[in-house]
Amino acid sequence: MTLLKQNRTTLVTTFIILIALALAFNGMSAQTASSIILSGVTLGALYFLIASGVSLIFGLMDVLNFAHGSLFMFGAYAGWTFYTNPRLLFNTAPIMLAFIAGFTLSPVIARFVSLPRWARWLAGLIGLALAIFAVRDFPIDKLVAMGLSMTGKVIETAEAQEPLATMLMRIVGMFIAGVVTSAAAATRSAERLESPMSRTLGMVAAFAASALIVLFVRDAGEQFILGMDSNWRFLFALVTGAATGGALGAAMEWGLIRPLYSRPIYQILLTLGLTFVFDQVVRFVWGPAGAFMEIPKWFSTKSKECPSDNLLVWFNQHCDSIFIMGRPFPSYRLFIILVGVIMVIAIWLLLTRTRFGMIIRAGVQDSEMVEALGINVRRVFTLVFAIGAALAGLGGVVAAPFLGVYPGMALEFLLQAFIVVVIGGLGSIPGAVAGALLVGLARAYGDNIVLSGIQLPWMQDAITGSPALARASTVLIMAIVLFIKPTGIFGKKE
Repeated sequence: MTLLKQNRTTLVTTFIILIALALAFNGMSAQTASSIILSGVTLGALYFLIASGVSLIFGLMDVLNFAHGSLFMFGAYAGWTFYTNPRLLFNTAPIMLAFIAGFTLSPVIARFVSLPRWARWLAGLIGLALAIFAVRDFPIDKLVAMGLSMTGKVIETAEAQEPLATMLMRIVGMFIAGVVTSAAAATRSAERLESPMSRTLGMVAAFAASALIVLFVRDAGEQFILGMDSNWRFLFALVTGAATGGALGAAMEWGLIRPLYSRPIYQILLTLGLTFVFDQVVRFVWGPAGAFMEIPKWFSTKSKECPSDNLLVWFNQHCDSIFIMGRPFPSYRLFIILVGVIMVIAIWLLLTRTRFGMIIRAGVQDSEMVEALGINVRRVFTLVFAIGAALAGLGGVVAAPFLGVYPGMALEFLLQAFIVVVIGGLGSIPGAVAGALLVGLARAYGDNIVLSGIQLPWMQDAITGSPALARASTVLIMAIVLFIKPTGIFGKKE
């Protein structure tokens, strides 16, 4: 009885939502209803991949990351680039790794040099100027112009990429820029002074060696990736997108958000500004137009036997669609749903069945006590931010064959993600699941009304709506939920 009283509002909200769904699907054929539900769950899985990161980050660190949609977008572009144009990665990765190698020297510099604040600012500005000088006239437009590029012009790799000697000069320049920039971050904290120098030098050597290895295998690596089976290439693209999102998220938390934990308004302004900066970066590198990633062979086979009669038959045929309730449904959308389910289970296991999850939950309750136990809470915060960002990057790659990649996708999915977390409750992973399903179903149902209309029992003709109706349906559900429970379905009062 106590449990019912504590969750009374949540149960009432859920009951009302279920009634609304039942009325919405009343009178529909089983085929139409199943198609709308599956389409809604597909969208819900995508929304969860980005909204779960927002909830995870807010739940631990009370940070509303308005740049989370940009991490989704960068993950999509990184995966799409790996899949269609790996030479762009092979020619840009060595330059970035060289800068990271130089910047990793910061703990070593902190042992010998203690710069005043004005000198650190000056070192940062000089390092930035050196980095810009090192990448001047870099042929990014030629490297992008390959295959399904958005320039509409294909340039051969031999013509697009720079000679080895020129690239080595750029790598040396970026390494020096990283070393100078590291002086700006060389603070004499106890953590840095106690850090083993051998470990730091080993990391520097590892990043520098990685830069050289990637540079020297860029031609062979490009041919190897393009010669891969599309299924394996797609799996590696998923890893690339998730890694890109995670690395960007970790860098954002460490370099930009960490100094602003006590200033939430500054966090919001900063991350919101980053959204527009990242949008312009994408337009500068990949162009203003969009593109689609090819669906891998696992989900795109077309033959006389297709669509597959059921899921078991599909494992042998790999058809592009499967009959569900007598109507074909794209098999790739079922894969999106599967990824969403796997991520829900993985996050649940991480938070409830691992030591790291225990540290996360303890850090939420009392970070000072966790610090007293010898656990570096700041490092945990960075890892959590990276995990949330990696989920967004993974979602971007999963969405690329379904929705394509385009510059405006960051703001579009960011809006849907915040609607999801507001409906489910800020900081709640179960809430992110419930909110994502509701928003996905509402959007799919709204799209169906736009295409086919809705037939009310007392009306002879079906009522149709404009495309704006589908977008407005998610906001309407958010308003209803907040009217009944202002904290969201699974939200709790502070």
